[in-house]
Amino acid sequence: MDCSDAEQLASALRSNADYLLSGRIAEDDLEQRLVRICHGVVAALPGAKWAAMTIDTGAGLECHGATDDRVPALVEVMGRCGHGPCVDTLASATAEEIVVADLVEEQDRWPGFAPAAIAAGMRSVVCVAMAPDDHPAKSLSAWSDEPGAFADPWERTVMAAFVTQAAIAVYGAQRAAHLTRALATRDVIGRAKGILMERFSLGDDDAFGLLVRSSQDINMKLHDVAEFLCRDVETRAAHQGPPHE
Repeated sequence: MDCSDAEQLASALRSNADYLLSGRIAEDDLEQRLVRICHGVVAALPGAKWAAMTIDTGAGLECHGATDDRVPALVEVMGRCGHGPCVDTLASATAEEIVVADLVEEQDRWPGFAPAAIAAGMRSVVCVAMAPDDHPAKSLSAWSDEPGAFADPWERTVMAAFVTQAAIAVYGAQRAAHLTRALATRDVIGRAKGILMERFSLGDDDAFGLLVRSSQDINMKLHDVAEFLCRDVETRAAHQGPPHE
């Protein structure tokens, strides 16, 4: 690795980070985040022509952020065959597990997948696992039409850096969505308490206790009870129309 390589990687990561944090991508649009990261991999990794993120959903493999339509097709092949570079990294369930392969030399290892990849014009692949606890395993992969394109150890450094950025984008977006849902739940419960406090002259704790007891009595989630109450009040108000003077 020389200084120009390091600066190229740093520049690509800075560009991606600025883009992901700039607001130009909607907070809940994870696919656009992954597309941006995969394009960054192609730009920063010598020899890389295409990149994608593969996710093991438990029901099968999904391909996201692909920079070329051939990669999702090859992920489907891996899913059917049950083997391939992404399958190997996903099965490891170990963060930063890396597979580097020349596909022509791996036809015995991946007899169903390797010939299909070669027919699609692929010759080399590098995959890195991203498998934090309590999350579906993911694999970031880069592909090339040149044999031995990822033999340099520098490729491992680049891929590890982008996996870290991908993890921040993926799990940061998921946590933000979870926080948004939690705040929305708290808001609707707060509005429901306000309705009960006004209607029955209750204090804050007593109004919340009434919501909890109602939830238990009718076997309905607290949030759903609160939402039903708020919606019922809004519906009644809409039917009554504006107050008469």
